[in-house]
Amino acid sequence: MSRVTLQGIRKSYGAVTVLKPIDLDIADGEFLVLLGPSGCGKSTTMRMIAGLEAITEGKLLFDGRDVTAAHPRDRNVAMVFQNYALYPHMTVADNIGYPLKVAKVAKAERQAQIEAAAKTVDLTPYLARFPRDLSGGQRQRVALARALVRSPGVFLLDEPLSNLDAKLRVAMRAEIKHLQRNLGVTMIYVTHDQIEAMTLADRVVLLSDGAIQQVGTPDEIYDDPANLFVAGFIGSPPMNFLAGQAKGGRFAAPGVDDLPCIGAGSLTLGFRAEDAALAEAGRFSGTVYEVEPTGESTYVVLQMGIHRVNLRCDKKFRPALGATLRFDVAGRQCLFFDSASGQRVR
Repeated sequence: MSRVTLQGIRKSYGAVTVLKPIDLDIADGEFLVLLGPSGCGKSTTMRMIAGLEAITEGKLLFDGRDVTAAHPRDRNVAMVFQNYALYPHMTVADNIGYPLKVAKVAKAERQAQIEAAAKTVDLTPYLARFPRDLSGGQRQRVALARALVRSPGVFLLDEPLSNLDAKLRVAMRAEIKHLQRNLGVTMIYVTHDQIEAMTLADRVVLLSDGAIQQVGTPDEIYDDPANLFVAGFIGSPPMNFLAGQAKGGRFAAPGVDDLPCIGAGSLTLGFRAEDAALAEAGRFSGTVYEVEPTGESTYVVLQMGIHRVNLRCDKKFRPALGATLRFDVAGRQCLFFDSASGQRVR
């Protein structure tokens, strides 16, 4: 296991900066998820940690040791890729044991480590099979087992579940989290899927445009977003936003009556669908644009001026299209952001 520290790490290609200087301390045994949209810099960050990309500026430390310029083989990391990267002509056992063979580990010891790694990820019955005979989830477990036999200090997983169907992704999420907890290893996981991030991570690093937007536990970034990007990226459905004006401690926007607020000038109000409650005398009102039953609940989409917002309602609730509904949001669930900078007003 290893503690990983990034000090002012920056990445540029010529005159183009793709990753602005970032500082990050990843604890020994932590499950950290790098989350963000395509092109935000998360995979670049992981590849620099692995040594597959040169660091333009800054320092990378493993347990306080400077590995900024170290060769990948000298970093004691193991990487699991999106496409499994298995050798099709090798059995499962040979795929798992390949790093040991390259390291010239004795055959008997190699076999023992292969069997131990296979047992850890429930692959023992499949050791004699070839990758073509396995499901997508089983192939991903082979890739995990191959990483395990190296006894790395840091596991790096680059969108490992992207090629799996939705049901299998859920199952593999549970397996990866269980494995990390049992082994107590430091794991850094890249994904663009916020559900994966929220269910797996001890902490989430949310990136956009090559910069860290917020670092925190899943609860912290959901309940206490630092800016409009974080608030809109995390959550399904995303946070509702209403742009308006604040003056004298009151916020005004289409469909909003006399709402107390902090800040002044052009503000954006944000609130979650589950934090809204229908109320006949509510301070918010809108017309029903769409009704979306999901089985466990019903989402009602309201038109409020130029904005549309989602309310999570009782699963049997079926308002008529065009009807006017009033609702309230508790004051502590109303978040305000500066409309120009996007930053949270506190």
